[in-house]
Amino acid sequence: MRIYATVNDRTARRSFRERKHRKRPLTVLDHTLPAFGFTVVADDTRTYFVRVVRKLGAANIALGRTTETTAEEARAKAVAEIEAAQVERKDGPPMRDFADEFVRRRAHRWKPSTRKSNLYLLGRYILPPLGGLRVAELTRADVRRWFDSMSGTPGVANRTLPVLSAMMTAAELWDLRPQGSNPCRNMRRYRTAPRERFLSADELKRLGFVLDHAEDRQAAAAIRLLLFTGARSSEIAGLRWDWIRETRAVLPDSKTGPKTIQLPVPARVVLASLPRDGAFVFPNRKGDGPMADLAKRWLKLRALAGLEDVRIHDCRHTYASHAVMGGLDLYTVGRLLGHADTGSTERYAHLADGHFREAAGRISGIVGGALAGGRKREADLGD
Repeated sequence: MRIYATVNDRTARRSFRERKHRKRPLTVLDHTLPAFGFTVVADDTRTYFVRVVRKLGAANIALGRTTETTAEEARAKAVAEIEAAQVERKDGPPMRDFADEFVRRRAHRWKPSTRKSNLYLLGRYILPPLGGLRVAELTRADVRRWFDSMSGTPGVANRTLPVLSAMMTAAELWDLRPQGSNPCRNMRRYRTAPRERFLSADELKRLGFVLDHAEDRQAAAAIRLLLFTGARSSEIAGLRWDWIRETRAVLPDSKTGPKTIQLPVPARVVLASLPRDGAFVFPNRKGDGPMADLAKRWLKLRALAGLEDVRIHDCRHTYASHAVMGGLDLYTVGRLLGHADTGSTERYAHLADGHFREAAGRISGIVGGALAGGRKREADLGD
């Protein structure tokens, strides 16, 4: 319910008959400044607010409780917020305010890990240097200086640039920037040496011995599944029994969407050895959720095997690398890994060189034989 009055300290203290027997808050608006007022909720808490209309939309801004702020102080804050909103409608919002709206509208589409990463990059690398600039005023020169400032951490810079680019694309869609003005477009990223680490046959043998004798049987079983399936560690740690369909596991969601993980015989043997005490294949200690510390437990296993430089994600690289070196084509490997695009699988292409040389030799032999056969037939005809 709304009523109009002259908002002052006396009004803020008075009792309102209109509030009685009502579940919704009572809103008291000022006669002379209708965007300004205060709300009264069920427990009689009263809070000054001002409603402003910005380019990103309308919003109520809390100005403080009536017990802590005088009416005149709240009114002055309200006028300042209204004037700032007018400037914003003309010049556009600052990056800091736009980031809040960007997260509000887009974060629900992100995977949990993506959300965590994006929020970290925003708060740590984007907003501190760029938060005070207005969205419409961000230029390519600004982005270039910002990107160059992170030359000491090229990997972080390369991961942060797409987040800023996505923000600028959203700004265009929301008419906060001219169409086609994304200052991040075609910005060249830093070249970084790809980390290609996979376990050799000897290293797999050492790891196998450790897994066979490990006290942490649950973690050992999970690592075996990683090596047998090429799945991501989060997919194995969060695996549920009701997702398993005999020779495959059907995941309703993953980093790249719904995914099917093939379960060869060795993987099924591992699963058959595990107790089925709950919904999760690898439950946490309380049994009410999935395992959450596999990466930490991997550190102990790799140390016992003398593999201190091997990350848990390298189990996935090991699966893919040995598949390619064994002659499996990149398309099939990509399908098994659940890659959304073939570019992600191309990193393993150099490992197939031996297989490609052998295939090229066979093909050239076939063609060469055909050519030689053709010359022989010509010679026979000449005779």
